[in-house]
Amino acid sequence: MAIDPSNPKRVYVAGERGLYRSDDAGQTWQAVGQGLPEGGVAALAIDPRQPQRLYAATRAGAVYLSEDGASSWRVLAGTDSGAGS
Repeated sequence: MAIDPSNPKRVYVAGERGLYRSDDAGQTWQAVGQGLPEGGVAALAIDPRQPQRLYAATRAGAVYLSEDGASSWRVLAGTDSGAGS
């Protein structure tokens, strides 16, 4: 789970079923895993200086970057071994 430091009502939750974002402090949720592989997210981090930038690590060891508040993702070079993606 990660909370946007500039907007505490924006919350991200990651797990085996994907990645979700709430813009209303958890009242409603939307899936925001476009570009992430199936299999879930093992860890999630938000850049406190640039809250639109998030990092997601998969169980297979790949690290993905979003620079638009989790709307889209791309794998970081050198982190994707091809396993599970």
